[in-house]
Amino acid sequence: MHGWKGQRLKVYLTEGKIVKEALPDELRLNYLGGRGLNSRTLLDELKPDADPLGPDNIFMVAAGPLNGTAAPCTSRWTVTAKSAVTGGLGDGNGGGDFATELKFAGYDQIIFYGRSPRPVYLWISNDQVELRDASHLCGKTTKETNDHLAKELEDTETRVLCIGPAGENLVRLAKVFSNSTRAGGKGGIGAVMGSKNLKAVAVRGTGSVRIANPTGFLTAAKHAYEKLTDSPFLQMFRQQGTIHLIRLHANTCALPTRNLQEGYFEGWENLTWEAFATKHQVKNKACSACPIACSHYYRVKDGPYATHGESNEYGTTYPFGSKCGIDNMAALLKINTICDMLGLDTHATGGTVSFAMECWQRGLLTAKDTDNLDLSWGNADAVIELLPRIAYRQGFGGLLADGSFLASKQIKGSEICLRTVKGMEVSALFLGPRQNLVAALGYATASRGADHLRGGVLLNSYGMPRLQKVLGSREAALRLMKDPRSAEGKGVLLSLDQDFSALMDSLEICCHVTGELRQGLNPDELAELFSACTGVDMSGDDLMKVGERICNVEKLINLRAGMGRKDDTLPRIFFEEKETPRGTTGMSEAKFQGMLDDFYRFRGWDEGGVPTREKLKELGLLDTVGEFKISDHSE
Repeated sequence: MHGWKGQRLKVYLTEGKIVKEALPDELRLNYLGGRGLNSRTLLDELKPDADPLGPDNIFMVAAGPLNGTAAPCTSRWTVTAKSAVTGGLGDGNGGGDFATELKFAGYDQIIFYGRSPRPVYLWISNDQVELRDASHLCGKTTKETNDHLAKELEDTETRVLCIGPAGENLVRLAKVFSNSTRAGGKGGIGAVMGSKNLKAVAVRGTGSVRIANPTGFLTAAKHAYEKLTDSPFLQMFRQQGTIHLIRLHANTCALPTRNLQEGYFEGWENLTWEAFATKHQVKNKACSACPIACSHYYRVKDGPYATHGESNEYGTTYPFGSKCGIDNMAALLKINTICDMLGLDTHATGGTVSFAMECWQRGLLTAKDTDNLDLSWGNADAVIELLPRIAYRQGFGGLLADGSFLASKQIKGSEICLRTVKGMEVSALFLGPRQNLVAALGYATASRGADHLRGGVLLNSYGMPRLQKVLGSREAALRLMKDPRSAEGKGVLLSLDQDFSALMDSLEICCHVTGELRQGLNPDELAELFSACTGVDMSGDDLMKVGERICNVEKLINLRAGMGRKDDTLPRIFFEEKETPRGTTGMSEAKFQGMLDDFYRFRGWDEGGVPTREKLKELGLLDTVGEFKISDHSE
């Protein structure tokens, strides 16, 4: 088979041993790569009772079969481990060009076991693979680590995956970073990497990726490239990036505000792309093989927030902007730079800080508790001062370093301020008057905790034709799409979207360039690229079935961690229906439970959310039955 390199590395950190192993064909065909490959490996190899921050956890990074080819926007990589936040699946998907370099060096996946007795980094140069001392890198920021390793290895083309000080200090808000600013790893995967005394992975490859059908592949790649570059949506996206969502959500009263207490932020116009571009935008930046280049370099030239960096996303702007009541773009860019350098997840960290701010608002925290920091809404200077304290576990920052769920156990009466699912901070969700309820169901059932990237946020991203095929008619499909506040069919919509999300993350193609609503690539077009690249003939339906298999594997991981129907829910605030001048917000819990039943039924799971024997047989997963209480009926 082509596309894959067919080899993975197993790194035993305790012993300092490295083993090269052929990647089994069964894993390639049934899980593709990236997210799917890692999730199946986690199910197979992780000890169920492993401490997330102990040596028995395993940490993985994987590429997909299209990385390193001319297929557009195939730059992504996935890191996976047992979550340090939820205790179940923890993973993340990042960009840049680390995965491309890993493929050029000859590997599809790296698995780390145990814990090194001293700080180390893994150095990969084609066939040469070794663990090297990293004591001189301890305490360095993500950028300093990248720069130092490029100089030390005497090669500016070296690509680095690393953690910052937050990961070293086992902060459960820490992510893993590539290219200094491209982050992945919700659930404290940066802390897992730090717990292993693993500071970085540095890779340099001079090989290439073999293509099974070069002519067919170039034809498919050319079609994909032209479709993406001709898309009006993606041309807008090139200009504005994800920050365009500020205006969209403000206009629909769905912009998370003051820890999700509201959906309208009065200072939203100061957070838009226009506010950014007028004063701070420098130029665009692209990931490997990307014709869109949605990221942007930025600079704040002077003043107290002087800084420079890259990639001010919606996922930084709203968590510290509207969610914390801050409407100063320069301050938010400074906050973004600090989080990137320290190795903090902006979604989870912003959610934790906004939790603390609501505690302050309610009088549950005072200056005596916060080391004299004033956590009033909008106090950007306090947030800037707080972030290093979180990363280094200093004072009040240490209380927040494990996230809001664990912090709430130490702040009396603060449960009312929590906005978490399975312990994970809710990211970009507010149930405004026009918000589609499938997004809420998506957050509740996402495999790694509250999540906007696991399906449901952009409806019908997998394509109307496929929805028609599943439901039997265009009329039925349109009926489901007609009323976003209706509960009808939301379980069907979400199931298909989650499968497509798993597929994208396993092929390691950027989610921003796929789906009908984004005028991007659909499963059939992805199948053309995949089949011509690998020589494995798969249709769009075949690939969607792979996505479904991956979603079921991830459900099994969480079931093994003790998560059931009780965990597939939302914070209480989302079940509080409120009449506002802009319409009704929230939804009834009865409506939600009906959607959850619909979702489980379509998934082929029982009423407790456990996959049935029939479903596992259909997906080739009967080898997992012995560990779980599996129903023998489909409903």
